[in-house]
Amino acid sequence: MRRLLFVVCALSALLAPGRAFATTPPTGDGEGAAATTTTIDNSFLDTKRELSQCLNNSIDLPDCGIEPKQAGDRGGALQGVTFGLLTLGIVVISWRVVRSIKARDAAVGSRAN
Repeated sequence: MRRLLFVVCALSALLAPGRAFATTPPTGDGEGAAATTTTIDNSFLDTKRELSQCLNNSIDLPDCGIEPKQAGDRGGALQGVTFGLLTLGIVVISWRVVRSIKARDAAVGSRAN
């Protein structure tokens, strides 16, 4: 068991990607590098609350995030359909288990008489 654990640890250490080291940004003395601006187009940052209030919560607070625009978005109609199908599946499985238990008890009861 120890050898297997050692092999798994060694393989994960060998196959792990190397660290990416950040380089210093170019200096502003005009050495052929043009200044670039970066904009972040992230729909998850479009909140009605202050972003610091929305971070580090295990449950999303109201007004943190965006309204679903498509059925497949988080909080959209397909999420409700998925919940309904899972609930229906659990109900069907439970019904089948109860039905088979009753059938087994009836069979055991008829043999005992």
